[in-house]
Amino acid sequence: MNSQIKFPIIAGILIFAVIIGIASVVVVDEGEKGVVTTFGEVSKTFEPGLHFVIPGVQKVHKYSIRVQKTMFGDRSQNVLSAYSYDQQIIESYRISVTWQYNGAKIEDVYKHFGVNDTIFYTVVSPLIQQTSKILFGHYTSQTIVQKRSDLSKELDTSIKSQLQDYPIVVLSVQIEDVNFSRSYENIIEQTAQKKQEVEKAKNELQKVEIESQQLVARAESENKAKKLEADARAYAIRVQAEAEANAIKLKAEALKANKELVALTIAEKWNGSVPHTVLGDSSNLVPIFSVNSDNFVQKPQAVRSSKTTQDQ
Repeated sequence: MNSQIKFPIIAGILIFAVIIGIASVVVVDEGEKGVVTTFGEVSKTFEPGLHFVIPGVQKVHKYSIRVQKTMFGDRSQNVLSAYSYDQQIIESYRISVTWQYNGAKIEDVYKHFGVNDTIFYTVVSPLIQQTSKILFGHYTSQTIVQKRSDLSKELDTSIKSQLQDYPIVVLSVQIEDVNFSRSYENIIEQTAQKKQEVEKAKNELQKVEIESQQLVARAESENKAKKLEADARAYAIRVQAEAEANAIKLKAEALKANKELVALTIAEKWNGSVPHTVLGDSSNLVPIFSVNSDNFVQKPQAVRSSKTTQDQ
């Protein structure tokens, strides 16, 4: 065979071999897993790294096993709506699902979801819509607003339970947003405003009650102080009176035991003068004091009784 003919053939074979070699090499990135199908049938899986397949016979379908977040109800063609227990319209709401493929069941991912990730919506989206609508119907509109975290927890538990047989690991389900009709939102705002006014009135009432209690306590304290002061004065007066009474009693007893003590007291206090005028009969004259004649030189002078009598 002519060398000129051999060269194109050899070159073509080499090129074909290179193409085949390139087609047979598969690289699986970190965070991915590959499902190998032979003539469309799942035969094995590839971990991250360099792998070889039979071109034209085997195919590798790569799946990310990284954590993903899918939002439901965030598109105009897929608006989620529901009714509350008290028949209030929830015009729209959004639910986020944080999930990842189960790497241990990556072959089942191909069987259940195929090679197109949009199939995830065909499986999970109807489940999300149905479960959330039923759940919202168990709560009143006010409870949905006040206890959204409890509602999210209940929805999370329900979705995880229903998807436990699928090759998906659901990490969390969250209610991102809930929008009621504008008329009901106005009612909620008015109710909240009235509640604030009621709380304000209660606080003012409590303030008045506290101030009144403080005034009463202050008045009671002042009255108690006055009473204590009055009791102290009364006690002092009683003690003084008792002391004076005891003194008088002791003095009387002393006078009774010593009759001459009266005359002695009068003599000690007498200044030596006698009355210039007396009224009545001379027989009724009373001596200023009396002492023994043996001990006293001069007797008291008698004063004659007259209507007006001059001193001798």
